[in-house]
Amino acid sequence: MKQEWPPEAVPPTDTAAAQRGSEITTTGCRDCGAEVHGLNGRYACGLCGWVNHWSQGDTELPGAEEDPDYPHR
Repeated sequence: MKQEWPPEAVPPTDTAAAQRGSEITTTGCRDCGAEVHGLNGRYACGLCGWVNHWSQGDTELPGAEEDPDYPHR
């Protein structure tokens, strides 16, 4: 017997990240050499834990006021 499940709800794509033109980027891990994928030049290696500095990204990070969880909204 095959059971069919209803399709999952797809979240809207007009998020803040999509509006800013986010791009998946790739580099080599500086510690272990594994291929690492990141968002706009910000990387974290899942194998060894290496993370590049936040300032090395390709875009400017949003301010705290743009965070949907910011307490003073």
